Amino acid sequence: MKGIAEMAERLVRKAKEYDRDTIPGDYATLAAPCPNCGGVVKENYRRFTCTGAAGASEGCGFSMTKIPAGRSFELPEVETFTAELKLVRDDEINNWKLEFDFGDDAKADGAEAEAIDFTGQPSFGACPKCKGHVYEHGSNYACQHALSAPVTCDFKTGKIILTQPISHEQVTKLLATGKTDLLDGFVSNRTKRKFKAMLFWDEKEGKVGF
Repeated sequence: MKGIAEMAERLVRKAKEYDRDTIPGDYATLAAPCPNCGGVVKENYRRFTCTGAAGASEGCGFSMTKIPAGRSFELPEVETFTAELKLVRDDEINNWKLEFDFGDDAKADGAEAEAIDFTGQPSFGACPKCKGHVYEHGSNYACQHALSAPVTCDFKTGKIILTQPISHEQVTKLLATGKTDLLDGFVSNRTKRKFKAMLFWDEKEGKVGF
């Protein structure tokens, strides 16, 4: 019994002292340098972390989670920082952090948004809410009055919905007829399975739906 108790004590002590960032594994070294100091960024089981110029030290303190909002990064995504996540400098903490980028021109606190100049850009049709022109902007198709100063409309719909790209042809059809063709590239967030659906303008809800 004494031997079992001593073994249990050793296991508990080792568990308490274990550095949870040093779990062994086949981890990657990123080709992209640390945005803070230019050092080597390496993967551990929880994060991507700066390890200094030689790749063997504590680095400058830069690190970022591997699983933002419950979704694990793929390595190419970390290298490029595309889509709806961006890496921004935070002067308060003197380091970098992740932020979601929704492609919106939201107003700054207490400030009016600047009007967007759509001269030379094609309109895809009339806004179903206010009959203004709908243009491509950032990650959305948006009413010109949702991007004006002052904002007088809120119509926007994504250029990619549940991994399904919405082409210029399909958004034009949606605005002209109230629905798209049957599209087969949607992926359910819940089941992760692909499914087919048409997008349509829901007049009652005031938004695009399935």
